[in-house]
Amino acid sequence: MDAAVRSFFQGRGFTEISTPLATPFPNLDPNIRPLPVDIRDPAGRPARFWLHTSPEPSMKRLLAEGSGNIFQICRVFRDEEMSAQHRSEFTMLEWYMVDADYREAIRDTMDLVRSACRAVRGEEIIRWAGASFDLAPPWEVLTLSEAFRRYAGVDSFGRGDLADALESLGYRCAQSDRHEDLFFRLYLEKVEPELGRVRPTVVTDYPDFLGTMARPKADTPSLLERFEVFIGGVELANGYSELTDGDILRTRLEKVAKDLGREGVEGLAVDEDLLDAVSRMPDCTGVSLGMDRLAMLILGAEDIGQVVYPFTGGAT
Repeated sequence: MDAAVRSFFQGRGFTEISTPLATPFPNLDPNIRPLPVDIRDPAGRPARFWLHTSPEPSMKRLLAEGSGNIFQICRVFRDEEMSAQHRSEFTMLEWYMVDADYREAIRDTMDLVRSACRAVRGEEIIRWAGASFDLAPPWEVLTLSEAFRRYAGVDSFGRGDLADALESLGYRCAQSDRHEDLFFRLYLEKVEPELGRVRPTVVTDYPDFLGTMARPKADTPSLLERFEVFIGGVELANGYSELTDGDILRTRLEKVAKDLGREGVEGLAVDEDLLDAVSRMPDCTGVSLGMDRLAMLILGAEDIGQVVYPFTGGAT
């Protein structure tokens, strides 16, 4: 499958690159906890580094220097529990396309998934968890608001509406609960499991508290030009039009660092070089896709552990 992915991007003029796994600054995302690692300098003194949760910051430095369209397949690390769809170490595909936005990224993501499935299975049909998913277009496209309305009966992302919906399900909500926590509790309980159950689904237009690096929509700044792809209730890819305003990004990152600090993640700081790089980037769009999840779906595996190391099957 790796060969099929590389062929897909090379055929479109992308350059494959490689960036460090350990970096002096963590990826700051409100919903992802980074893993620290101490590395000794030449004098033997320990220095705090972080295993990257995504190659995004490093790839954006390359974009700022004029790299053009780039992609990378690499291992990433996240401090999270293992489950049928999660591992703390997994393989990610990430790519960036200049002079494009999330609409082009959605198109390329659909084409990539179809191409990879065709290369491995000889057809554009995923057979997983007792169901078949035809990858031929059109895929379902709906906004996140439409998804919440359809599956959770909620008409807005306001704190009060989210809390009311959760309490109707038997949850107790406190004033100390963060807005993001209420959102994700309802999202994981009622919405995400239903996405892509009938056919592959693209969810778009996320609220502005759910995308640190994403660009706001010009006509609706409270929403982001962000999307996610789902097949059979499994989140497969996440992408967005890239934010290129360093001042806005600084405000967002400082908030994330403060929130994670309250949760006990120590030693966080805003990467000034990243802010400078983002301010110099061309207009572009980026996507991250879980290679292990894609392999799991294409091969019909019930657990992601069947397709990650030490898996040695020739299909991938």
